[in-house]
Amino acid sequence: MKILNPDVVNSNVFKRFLEIEKYNKLYNAYLQEPTNTNADSLNEQFKYFERQIIRIAYIKKAIIYESRKFDSKLREHNKKYELNLDAPINEGLAMVDTVQDEKSFIQFENIFENDLESLLSDELLITLLKRLNAKQKQVLYYRYVNELTEKEIAKIYNVSQQAISKMIHKSINILREGREGDD
Repeated sequence: MKILNPDVVNSNVFKRFLEIEKYNKLYNAYLQEPTNTNADSLNEQFKYFERQIIRIAYIKKAIIYESRKFDSKLREHNKKYELNLDAPINEGLAMVDTVQDEKSFIQFENIFENDLESLLSDELLITLLKRLNAKQKQVLYYRYVNELTEKEIAKIYNVSQQAISKMIHKSINILREGREGDD
């Protein structure tokens, strides 16, 4: 009959070991029948459990070490290649001058709002576009030329995404009906 080491049995690791149901059953089997076979089985399982804890602790430390190392390299890189918007690109022009503000997109697009026809080569489609109002043309321009989502277009007009969706479908139906009527 083997006797368990009392220091091991009272340790926190062994207490965690016993929290697992199958190991707890193994320990209770040993307590009921303290044979060498039960003791060896319990000992093997506990050694396996300890090795797992050691592996996990090693991996945890490796992850912490590598993340600190990565963070250090990233900080060094960012310090070396710091983004400075005031840095000159060429004479009289700084990088900050090339950054687009929130309203410039809409202002830029307003220049082309009625110029959808110039992008097309199909004469029939150009004629059919004249049936649409300026807002419908502009929404189609945003959606299909600028490839904005309906949600993004809705933000520009301060309306719901569903309203933009309806407008696009209505505009396309007007164009489709005109094309089918011409065939």
